[in-house]
Amino acid sequence: MQNGDRFEPEREGGTQVLEAINLKKTYGSHEALKGLNLTINAGDIYCLLGANGAGKTTTINLFLNFIDPSGGSAKVNGIDVTENPLETKKFLAYIPEQVMLYPNLTGLENIQ
Repeated sequence: MQNGDRFEPEREGGTQVLEAINLKKTYGSHEALKGLNLTINAGDIYCLLGANGAGKTTTINLFLNFIDPSGGSAKVNGIDVTENPLETKKFLAYIPEQVMLYPNLTGLENIQ
């Protein structure tokens, strides 16, 4: 598969949950993500696998709207994450490797 090729597993039907359309991210002259095209349907199990610097974390950060894309779009349940970020956050959960909590707050207060 080449950069920019679209990977879509063969399956009948399916609701698109995550979709990247020519998704790009650059930092200065460095291309961190080069035109990702991807569709993940409800019920699919998917793994981002690659060497350091391949764009795995960048892809996740783009879907979570932690960073803005340089081009293309990321959609969650058909909703563009940059156009309607609050709506897309209703469908996502993210648990970082290093959880940083405020020690003076309760668990509920930390997630609010």
